[in-house]
Amino acid sequence: MKTIDELVESARQILQERDVNIEVLEGGTERGLTVRRNREILDSIGIKMNLLSDFEPSLETEFLGRKISMPVMPAPLSGLVKSVDANCFKRIIREAWEAGVVPWIGHPIQDDVSEFEKEFVWIIKPLRNTKRVYDDVEKAESSKAMAIGMDIDSAAGIKVGGTILSYGGTKVWSKKELADLASTTKLPFIVKGVLSERDYYSLADISSAIVVSNHGGRVLDSAISPLELLPYLEKVVPTGVDSGFRYGSDVFKALALGADFVLFGRLMVYALAIENGVQTALNMIRDELLRIMKLTGAKSVKEISKEAVVL
Repeated sequence: MKTIDELVESARQILQERDVNIEVLEGGTERGLTVRRNREILDSIGIKMNLLSDFEPSLETEFLGRKISMPVMPAPLSGLVKSVDANCFKRIIREAWEAGVVPWIGHPIQDDVSEFEKEFVWIIKPLRNTKRVYDDVEKAESSKAMAIGMDIDSAAGIKVGGTILSYGGTKVWSKKELADLASTTKLPFIVKGVLSERDYYSLADISSAIVVSNHGGRVLDSAISPLELLPYLEKVVPTGVDSGFRYGSDVFKALALGADFVLFGRLMVYALAIENGVQTALNMIRDELLRIMKLTGAKSVKEISKEAVVL
């Protein structure tokens, strides 16, 4: 496998042979308009080339005070991914760190997080059962979690086609409820699933980082792409994006428009079908991004700017 597309195709064949329901893993809400919009927006952005200097670019950056090898990390996946690999979360943690980046874990999961041997970020659902949420925050604090957070866009459940996955019941958490939750933990608190200027600025004062996301097109049909919002934000906290990202060029475009990091979800699901696939996929993204940086004259992540792309 030399490309991301080859990795995905190999994984699809493996999953089909196992009779894994791929649609549940990768489908979008209702008509799938948001899934298509994510890809169309990414593909519509052009990249300029600047070729008058020879250098070796560096992807190294920081996330929550940790040095990481590149601004790319696995997105938080839920227990549904167990159908691909029963040891998915332990694999994500191990292979992400082997690639030099921080693993993110979703919710709910069947694993005992206290058994995870290396650091991770845990993003939990906005459950109606608030006691369970607070209990999970306590579990995070007694584990190797380096941050805790909530994907607020799951408030009405995850909708794949016409089927809603409610995880026992979810709800919209108010700003006060989120602030109260954040205040109970010493861990950095991350809000994921922001898709408007209002929510971004309102939640910035309680967040160590914010992820602009439409949940991969799995909550609202016709939602905007994160890259349609990103240029309008004046960043006040570290800001990441996810939803539809698959290639190194996608990462470059997001960084050029102001993102500090990019999370990959569906690609990691496919990668889990292949031995050491998570690390392989991350390394492929790294190689693609380094090549693009050489062709655009960006010596470091900080030098990737809006001037390098055409909207």
